Amino acid sequence: MSTLPPASLWKRLFAIIYDSLIYMAIAMAYSALVLFIQVQIGGEPAPGERAEMGILGFIGLIAVLVLFCSFCWRQKGGQTLGMKAWRLQLRSEDDTQASWGQCIARCLLAPLMLFGLGLGYLYSLFDKRSRCLHDVITGTKMVQLPKQK
Repeated sequence: MSTLPPASLWKRLFAIIYDSLIYMAIAMAYSALVLFIQVQIGGEPAPGERAEMGILGFIGLIAVLVLFCSFCWRQKGGQTLGMKAWRLQLRSEDDTQASWGQCIARCLLAPLMLFGLGLGYLYSLFDKRSRCLHDVITGTKMVQLPKQK
């Protein structure tokens, strides 16, 4: 069992805000690439028409964001850039590195827990180990790393 304390809800939320700036940059770059490809294949939109990504473009965007987060959690020490700034780390319940499956499931569940009136995150205020609902479902936990000396 880990001797590291669980991450507080506030630090989790601050890390999400920090990471959301990165997600927006990724989304803009992805959208620009998709629209560029659409124009190259289908030509310019007619006057008065908007260029749109469509449902496949949106699904692709979700896939890119999920892969980005999962890559960070699997290959970058269990941390996104926002988590690194707040010294948070994702771990499996048994204190090992979270699996790809756990990471992907977290990526898909966490936004639902946040946008569902935040209830999945508020759950951490009542859990003895300060886990959010998506932590419980995926068998993961968020820990607070000590300050570097």
